[in-house]
Amino acid sequence: MSHTPPPGQQSFLRVFEPLSRTLENPVALGFLALAAFFIVRSIVMGASKGPEPFSMKKVPVTDTPAQRDFTPAELVAFDGRDEGTALYIAVKGTVYDVSKGRGFYGPGGPYANFAGRDASRGLALSSFGTEVLADINGPVDALDDLEPSEKDSLDEWAGFFAGKYVAVGRLVNAPGVEATDGAGPEKSEASD
Repeated sequence: MSHTPPPGQQSFLRVFEPLSRTLENPVALGFLALAAFFIVRSIVMGASKGPEPFSMKKVPVTDTPAQRDFTPAELVAFDGRDEGTALYIAVKGTVYDVSKGRGFYGPGGPYANFAGRDASRGLALSSFGTEVLADINGPVDALDDLEPSEKDSLDEWAGFFAGKYVAVGRLVNAPGVEATDGAGPEKSEASD
């Protein structure tokens, strides 16, 4: 008397039937062995080099543009309104070329108010309005009045920009302009 497996087991066994036939075929078995060899070899050879350390994409030094100083008034020329010019944003005193993120930082983008400006205070406060922007003819915002959590947020943003975009310079006060006491942006007609 032959034993027939229950219906649930029959469907389970049918799944393995093609595998069973493949393992009986010497040519197919050879291909499987060859594939397994190359898979194991690539794993072992990759492991012998050691794991690649995690890092953001690094730009080779030869591709890094020359560093220069920008005053807030000079930086505003890089606001992305002219498609042919670079798009810059300053964060914690470092100016970044964010041209490859034109959809975010250029006209109509969610961070467009920061284009050609010091975005530090806005990023720290998670505020994207023009009220957080300092006067372009005034001093660089010292940010001394930020709360610890706001400084932490700004540090995270600074890390993001440093890892994703190329630094092209520093944000500095114009000659004869004194630094702020950190009380936030001073509004004037020139800042809008």
